[in-house]
Amino acid sequence: MVPELSPTSDGATPRERMVLALKRLSYMNKLFAKQHPTYYWGFRWIPALAVALLFIGHDPGRLSMPFGPSHDGFNAALYMTGGRAILEEGPLTSQLGASSRTLSGDRVVYAHHPPLVYLEDAVALAVLRSPEAAARLPAVASSLAALALLVLLLGACALPPGPAAVGLLVAFATPMFVGYGVMTEPHALGMAPMIALTLLWQRSRLGFEPPSWAFGLVAAVATLTSWEAGLFAASVAVFLFVAGRRRAAIAVFAATAVSGVLIALWMSWAYHGDLSEFFQRALHRAGAGDSRVTPGMMVRQQMQYFSDLFPVGKWLVVPVAALGLLDPRTRPLAAASLGTVLGYAVLFKNGAYDHSYWLYCILLPLALGAAVAADTVSRVLAVRPWIRPAAPVLGAVIVVALAITVWLPSSKRGRHPHAAEMGAQARALRWPPRQRYAYNAFGDIGPTDLLPWLLFYSRREPFGVDGPQSVPRGEVVLRLVDGQLVSVPGEKPNGRNQHP
Repeated sequence: MVPELSPTSDGATPRERMVLALKRLSYMNKLFAKQHPTYYWGFRWIPALAVALLFIGHDPGRLSMPFGPSHDGFNAALYMTGGRAILEEGPLTSQLGASSRTLSGDRVVYAHHPPLVYLEDAVALAVLRSPEAAARLPAVASSLAALALLVLLLGACALPPGPAAVGLLVAFATPMFVGYGVMTEPHALGMAPMIALTLLWQRSRLGFEPPSWAFGLVAAVATLTSWEAGLFAASVAVFLFVAGRRRAAIAVFAATAVSGVLIALWMSWAYHGDLSEFFQRALHRAGAGDSRVTPGMMVRQQMQYFSDLFPVGKWLVVPVAALGLLDPRTRPLAAASLGTVLGYAVLFKNGAYDHSYWLYCILLPLALGAAVAADTVSRVLAVRPWIRPAAPVLGAVIVVALAITVWLPSSKRGRHPHAAEMGAQARALRWPPRQRYAYNAFGDIGPTDLLPWLLFYSRREPFGVDGPQSVPRGEVVLRLVDGQLVSVPGEKPNGRNQHP
């Protein structure tokens, strides 16, 4: 008997009754775990292990394929360029990866996102030495950590093992996770610290107060990894403050604020005090200026992406994620995570329009909502014996449907081999030693930061021209011919290294 955990104690405030109810559910789960350890821990961890094996084993070649013109190749090359610069030039000269030196001595600067991703890539490159494999290592490690943290979070929410397993599978046994979880970029890397901060928050809701330094450390890592994760940390601080957990709220808010100041100083250092380029890019992401995107356009585009990334019930993703709002066990957690993801998409609607992985972190509230839904359904079935046999059948159908849709190649992943082939061609190219720019006739004119894979392999700043006639003799320009990169000699008779 556990009378001290009774949620109906006389004189208790609503908040105290909620905490007592959560403690009671947590106690019952622990009691069940002691009585049936194999069933309990099997249902807790076997689904996560299955997703992890699928994540690693499905098309393992993608973990080391060359950088090319795809979302994965773009981001892998972009951040590995900074990671390589940290190792080759040092953290100060490279400005923590924001600045990289070309062979001609030009410096290419990119500091639009927090710097931790550059440092992670530098560590991975120092360990693996292969830039292609190292570029995916931080994302793979972070995604596996996110899976383990999610298992702990669902357990801390007092969700039984079966519904928790359904929640994990519905969210993470999807092309969104399997495809983009290996992509080292801020959205994917921000997932693990977001779940870790949510786990600390949930433990504080249960009365097990984690130390302030733990809240602060995780909030700092989140902010230094991703703008979205930093926004989530700020929202968690607000929820903690409103709930009366002032110590934890101050720790999270202070860590987030200090990290934000450090990021601003780093960006100012990288851009020599001129942040106009950063703000122009931010306005572009928000859909301002010539590239104006309406919320309706963004939603329609995201639904097209969801057809590929959530093949089973693309229209149900947000509603299912919102189901976590209906259960007191997950309500504030779902509100903070879902609100952050959707708010970030609306705020930067042009970014969401252009990037299929912009809502990647919706996997967190989706897992919570799906687990709540599964728990509700299981309770209904438990009191209606005549339909109880339908439970395992329904679970099996969900698992089979998810397995089939994850294993089948999506249109996004179908483009990866072609992009990797182009990346391999770019890696094999031999450039004239004194050529300053990586001239290309791909359509755009002038210098561009949209070809990081070409910058990485050529170690020259990409520069768009209209053809060989704009390139000095003795140098070359790249063209696409039948999907192949072809090096064409320049025809311009004047100075070898003159800017066209």
